[in-house]
Amino acid sequence: MKIEGKDLEFWFNGIEIPTISMGLSEAFDSLDSTDSATPGDGKDFEVGRATRSFSVETNLYEPEGAEINTGTLTVGHRYRVTAKDTALAAYTIGQIFEAASALTMSATDKVVPLGDKLTGKTLGFTLGGIAVPLTAVDISIKFDSIDVTDTSTTGDGTETIVSRAERASKLSAILRSDDVDLLSTNPTSEAAVLTLASGQTVTGSVIPISKEIADEATGYAKVDYSFKWKGAPTEVNAGLVCGVEHPFKLILKRGATTNKEYTGNAIITEKTISSEVKGLTKASYSVSINGVLTRAVAN
Repeated sequence: MKIEGKDLEFWFNGIEIPTISMGLSEAFDSLDSTDSATPGDGKDFEVGRATRSFSVETNLYEPEGAEINTGTLTVGHRYRVTAKDTALAAYTIGQIFEAASALTMSATDKVVPLGDKLTGKTLGFTLGGIAVPLTAVDISIKFDSIDVTDTSTTGDGTETIVSRAERASKLSAILRSDDVDLLSTNPTSEAAVLTLASGQTVTGSVIPISKEIADEATGYAKVDYSFKWKGAPTEVNAGLVCGVEHPFKLILKRGATTNKEYTGNAIITEKTISSEVKGLTKASYSVSINGVLTRAVAN
């Protein structure tokens, strides 16, 4: 049976993460083993270890609500299973579902309501305590990846840990005649707060490093600023956390007893959050798979 994208599921650290798309990559080292035993004018090759990774694009959500362990669920609302017994027997702990009936919760059947998707309507950015009007903003986090593959690495894969991270942001705005230029001679760092929504922020210190101004006779003047975050800003409910290894599942198709899926352990090495005032707030992740990758087919 051919697989449709509507069956895609991404699980990380025991919970399902609502996902727009994913891509899985796997490549073995090709080791040139040519020697005098190699016939003719060709070359010999052996297969070494495999480097495996995947990327995921997601919508960013508000934090989940308080756990529900009494009463009935609201039909049409979406929930995540936190404990299951009889009412939720058909689901897996961590799974997201939409209530098709008024299921009754209990001490052994529990859920949390899924938060709403974030839009740019709640977007904000302050620099030095002053709000900066903007049309779009992003933050990218890229950790230095260190290959620590050795004999303790499981399976035929490689193993990665992370070190320090470079964090950068780009801010787009409409240029105003009374604007104070955010990039001037000898720029210095200032306190900054990127607000995705209430209770969902990135707070730290940034330094502006570049700007680009564009103007059109039939349009309006625009300016793009680039910033570097100094040190490690504080993230609050800003997507998945980078740099920590967790178990994962990529489910392409559920079966009656087994799923068409890939499972293992992985570490997020890169994250980008982007938002526009007239669009959605999205997060994308680059993930390195450590050690063995387990495959299964749907039955």
